[in-house]
Amino acid sequence: MAEEKKEQQTLDKPVLVKDILLMTIFSLEGKAWAYLGLTAHPETQKLEKDLNQARLAIDSIDAIYKILEPSLTDEEKKEIQVSLTNLRLNFVRE
Repeated sequence: MAEEKKEQQTLDKPVLVKDILLMTIFSLEGKAWAYLGLTAHPETQKLEKDLNQARLAIDSIDAIYKILEPSLTDEEKKEIQVSLTNLRLNFVRE
């Protein structure tokens, strides 16, 4: 039997911290919507509202955004600002 070699895939450049933080913001956004009870949690496919967790996710997005803002494009800023506004409006409704 021939041994199979597992090839390790590498990138040409390391992942930027900015990109990791943007991915974190988008992950937190999904959790915020889920904890607002407006979408199902991907882990359970169930609706479960927890406003404390929703607030934590929203506040975390805001904190990361403030750190990232100087390095974001105008389009990225607008996207995050719109998302935060929508989350906050829905939080107040809940």
